[in-house]
Amino acid sequence: MKAPLHLLLCLITACDSGFTGGAVAADGPVPIKNDIVWKDDRGEEIMCQGGSLCKFGDTFYFYGWADYPGDNRNDTVTCYSSKDLSQWKFERDVATYGKNGFDIVPDRLHVLYNDATKKYVMITKHRLPYKDPVIPDNPRDAGEIGFADCDTPTGDFVLRNHERPKSSSGEWYAYGDLCAFKDTDGKAYVVSAGTGQKCFFVLQLTPDYMHYEKMLCKIPGDHEAPYMFKLNSKYWIFASGVAGWGSTRSYYSMASSPAGPWSAYKEVTTEPPSKDSFNSQNDLLIEVRGSVGSFVLWGADRWSQRTNRGIGKNIWLPLQWNGDEPLLKWHSTWNVDVATGAWTAEPRPKDSQ
Repeated sequence: MKAPLHLLLCLITACDSGFTGGAVAADGPVPIKNDIVWKDDRGEEIMCQGGSLCKFGDTFYFYGWADYPGDNRNDTVTCYSSKDLSQWKFERDVATYGKNGFDIVPDRLHVLYNDATKKYVMITKHRLPYKDPVIPDNPRDAGEIGFADCDTPTGDFVLRNHERPKSSSGEWYAYGDLCAFKDTDGKAYVVSAGTGQKCFFVLQLTPDYMHYEKMLCKIPGDHEAPYMFKLNSKYWIFASGVAGWGSTRSYYSMASSPAGPWSAYKEVTTEPPSKDSFNSQNDLLIEVRGSVGSFVLWGADRWSQRTNRGIGKNIWLPLQWNGDEPLLKWHSTWNVDVATGAWTAEPRPKDSQ
């Protein structure tokens, strides 16, 4: 049986340029290609880094920072949508520095849906742009956590407040790279790097996700770019090393509860061995569930526009396991079928990294 013409055209375009745009999802497996420039439905480069990949209903939403070096005063948060993780439609800029209360660089952002308030909540690192002058006695300089919301996943998010949580003993800390996580019981948490503290803080949010409620624990370790997810009743935090825009190894810790205790960090095994996670920095993880099975998609930022290393701004790989030990195998191309929750990849002896 011949494949429909529209499907053949989608697959041909995907093979040419990696991610492509389109409102209709392909029927069956579709390719995800690394080491190339991803394009959206307009044929323009996908600019989406330091963010999150979410699924609301039957649609995936890719939120991230549109990072143009040297242009911090025009930073925006972009949003793309897809039904199959391969064809991406540019929705719009959902947050922009200088608009709707965003007096910050909106990066390391995460979007959660609150079932009680029916709001989409964006949680972000709250830090002034590098070019802005220091404001005396303004704690925003030291790093806070920002909270914004919107009625839809692709509308204008409005920054409602920003907070600098403190410990139970009353100590204030500066907050850097962070992630937000919604548990299966509806509770939400933030994991944030303590600037200068060489640790992550785990915070529980209020039921509306718009404030922090309490600090649960500190996890020792000098890391950035955290991301929390839950799999098989265990909680995992993946993170990068500390290298600014540079690529680093990836690390992980796990626990039976967000409050810990958390295991000591271990390096994520890579195949072939890579000292810098295939030239990338850890960014996001999401479990892709289908009718047959599921797998965890691992995503990372490739800051090629700042380091002049590598091609493209992102890489995505299927996370594999040896028991409880995560494993990242490099695939320049692999295929995903979101309907079944399955992925495949042909062995490629000459795969590059």
